[in-house]
Amino acid sequence: MSQVSLPVTRSSGRALLVGNAALRGRLRETLDRLGYGCDEAEDPYAGMADLCRRPLAYHSVILSLAGLYREELTIIRAMKQRFGHVEVWLAHTDGRQAALAEAVRLGADGLLDEEGLHRVALSGALHDEPTQQRSPADLAAGFDSSTRPEPPEPDGDIQSGEPLLSADELRALLQEQPAVPPAGDEPA
Repeated sequence: MSQVSLPVTRSSGRALLVGNAALRGRLRETLDRLGYGCDEAEDPYAGMADLCRRPLAYHSVILSLAGLYREELTIIRAMKQRFGHVEVWLAHTDGRQAALAEAVRLGADGLLDEEGLHRVALSGALHDEPTQQRSPADLAAGFDSSTRPEPPEPDGDIQSGEPLLSADELRALLQEQPAVPPAGDEPA
C-alpha cells in the first residue's frame, strides 16, 4: 500500500482534541498556531459524547494514538458514519504503525504533527468501507445522504433534542460483544 502525504490548506474551525492531558499540550499549541479553536477530552468515550452533544460544533477531531487501545479505534468508523462532515486526524503515531494502518482503514483522514496537518492518500480505494452510510430515516424518505450538503457553520453550542449518553453508557455500546458458540452438551 503506497501512501502520499499531501499538505492541507483549509480554513480554521473548531477541533476536538482527544488524549490525556500530558500529550495534549503540544498538539494544542500546533492547532492554535494553525488557527483552530480547541476543546479537549481525556478519552475517546468522553470525546464521542461531546461530539454527540454538539455535532455541528466541530470540523475536526484529533485522536492521540498514544491514548487509545487498538479496540477503541472503531470509534473512528463510528464518527465518520454518524458525522460525515467531521475529519478525523491522528497524532502521536511514531512507533504505532499497526494502529495507524488500522485507523486509516477505518476512515482517518490524515496526521497531525508539529508541522501541521497532513492528509494521507492511499493508492486505489480510499477505505474498505464507505465513510458515510444512509440512515434509516434517509432510507425511508428515499434521501441519498451522499448528496447531503455540508452542514452550516455553528453559531455556538448547539443543543439537539436527542438524549445524551454518559461516557460509561457510550463505552458499553461501543465495545464489541464476542459471539458465544452454542453449547454442544445440551440435554435433549
